[in-house]
Amino acid sequence: MANNLIIRAEHLTKRVESPEGLLTILDDISFSIAPAEALAVIGASGSGKSTLLGLLAGLDTPTSGRVILDGVDLQTLDEDGRAQLRSDRVGFIFQSFHLLPNLTALENVMLGLELGGHTQPREAALAELAAVGLGSRTGHYPNQLSGGEQQRVAIARAFAPRPSILFADEPTGNLDSQTSAKISDLLFTMKREHGATLVLVTHDKTLTKHCDRTLALDNGRLLPSSSNRRSLLPWKQTS
Repeated sequence: MANNLIIRAEHLTKRVESPEGLLTILDDISFSIAPAEALAVIGASGSGKSTLLGLLAGLDTPTSGRVILDGVDLQTLDEDGRAQLRSDRVGFIFQSFHLLPNLTALENVMLGLELGGHTQPREAALAELAAVGLGSRTGHYPNQLSGGEQQRVAIARAFAPRPSILFADEPTGNLDSQTSAKISDLLFTMKREHGATLVLVTHDKTLTKHCDRTLALDNGRLLPSSSNRRSLLPWKQTS
């Protein structure tokens, strides 16, 4: 079974120094995700959700434990190696969109493709923007787009390089409920079409109900959690 997993978190612990002493943000977290699954990470503010996402994506390193991402042990890579792995296999969608204000929608999507060495970045970016319903807005700058449109650009940017794994941190957090529902539908439509694995941090029940499984954190610990289709079992070593 372990060979069929795209993400494996093994005994992840993250501690940081604080004025009150050593603070444990994540405490011995183990679980796994199969290819093309959608996993929602839920919990109260401060429960460790975004920290966990950062560790899974190799944006941060654990105090102990390890992450196997698409067959690669992140602990064996330096910072440049983790960045290259993300460039090759990972996409990101953020709550605050993270679009470059001086670039048009088309240029925002093209940038990552160009950095990744795509042979036809303009054509690929145009196709992805059309897929998210922004074929007529490609020349607009972020400040000329609504919040929902900006997030559509961010979704196009994330999917354009065809990542095998997509990480989303509160992707509907800055949107009203009606726009959130539309973005949720779009996100999961794109996920199905591209066959990507999706890991998202969210408080949005509309997003959570679309996911295969739900992982609940409380004060840095993994709780027995609800599941939309089957139980979320911690990863265990198999012989």
